[in-house]
Amino acid sequence: MSNSPDGIYEKGIVDPGLPVLNSTKPFWLSEPSKISKLQSPWTDEADFVIIGSGMSAASLARSLYAKRPGLSVVLVEARDLCSGATGRNGGHCKAQSPGDWHARRSKYGVDEAVKIMEFEHRHVRETIAAVAEHRIECDLHVLEGLDAYYDPKVFQHAVSAVMEMRTVAPQLGALYTIYTSRKDLDKRNCSKQVLGAIGMRAASLWPYKFVTGLLAKLVEQGLRIQTNTAVTSITDRDIDPFATVNTTRGVIKAKAVVHATNGWVGHLIPELRPYVSPVRANVQRRLPSPIQPRTNNSWWLRYGEKDYDYMMQRPDGSFIIGRSNTGRRATADDSQVDFLPHTHLRGATPLVHDFGTKDIETTHAWSGPVAFSHDGNQFVGKLPFPGRSHQWVSAAFQGIGMVRAFLSAQLLAHLILDERIPDYYPLSLLITEERLSTLPQPTSKL
Repeated sequence: MSNSPDGIYEKGIVDPGLPVLNSTKPFWLSEPSKISKLQSPWTDEADFVIIGSGMSAASLARSLYAKRPGLSVVLVEARDLCSGATGRNGGHCKAQSPGDWHARRSKYGVDEAVKIMEFEHRHVRETIAAVAEHRIECDLHVLEGLDAYYDPKVFQHAVSAVMEMRTVAPQLGALYTIYTSRKDLDKRNCSKQVLGAIGMRAASLWPYKFVTGLLAKLVEQGLRIQTNTAVTSITDRDIDPFATVNTTRGVIKAKAVVHATNGWVGHLIPELRPYVSPVRANVQRRLPSPIQPRTNNSWWLRYGEKDYDYMMQRPDGSFIIGRSNTGRRATADDSQVDFLPHTHLRGATPLVHDFGTKDIETTHAWSGPVAFSHDGNQFVGKLPFPGRSHQWVSAAFQGIGMVRAFLSAQLLAHLILDERIPDYYPLSLLITEERLSTLPQPTSKL
């Protein structure tokens, strides 16, 4: 649909197709997991089939086994394990700009806006806890995430949001720290062009190692994984107690099928194409020489409210940098990168961030599909379309899946198992006929 409030790219309805086999090579996949190509013994029946193998799939499988250890769960992935958005992102776990508060409050009211903001912040705590619980080696680094602002109007917009949150929701407002002095900004490695910054608790990690490490633990509990197995179609009849998942390697009957494919979700669910747009994001790993000391910050370089780059430093001194807005294309094809974003990352970024040297090598440049919705929220729940009675979805994370996907999958587990939904979940995430009816639908196709 491509006219989401987040991002600038061509408009139209897009069929993302299946994941391509000649994808660009992200840094995160440079050390493949021992289960990266796992194909478990085949089963023709399962309680759950999860399509996808990224953050959503791993979190959902973890939640299902924690609640019902005896379940039969099969995870199906078209390529190697975790080769989609999670294996191609920026390694950031940080809530979105505090400036988003204004739009969320206006659209949903104070209470729901607070839940949405806290939902993102909760991901930092949940990720840290999951890494510790499962003892996963994934370079987890707890730090202060900064929104660094270059435009006074945009900075003031965010500051006013923090001040308002401190009034109407003190526990939320207290999560943000505003920096305006040159001393504070220099201490946090912000360039001289930065007018001000807003900090919050955040984390960086190797997302591929986090997910594949978690999935390896779940395999020990009975999870079956079928990599390099593309789902071609799903047969779903209301009169049957199951749906039939048709794949390139065989058929699986499942009581429930979960679409956890994010940018590719519209391919198997064409009803979602008017509401979910696949968008190609662009990322690089840049290595300064000499290596600079590691800082205790990550950065979102905000040139405008919806125009920004994100950046975090790795333990080896390299930086992972992503271009988060202009120049992207509405496609799930990650075999190519977009020219303007990658040119920008190579040329403009040293001007807005001090790497400590002008000698910087780009060691990896890649792309990955993310997904956007019209109203800026993901879709979580049972599909409200005819012929989809056994199918569920958790997708469309607006390019910030690190602070949306993990808990969205936990919410989905509550829904699938017909449990009471804890009060802290924002219900505006749920996919319903009523919500879809409020969203505009473009008619053109790309």
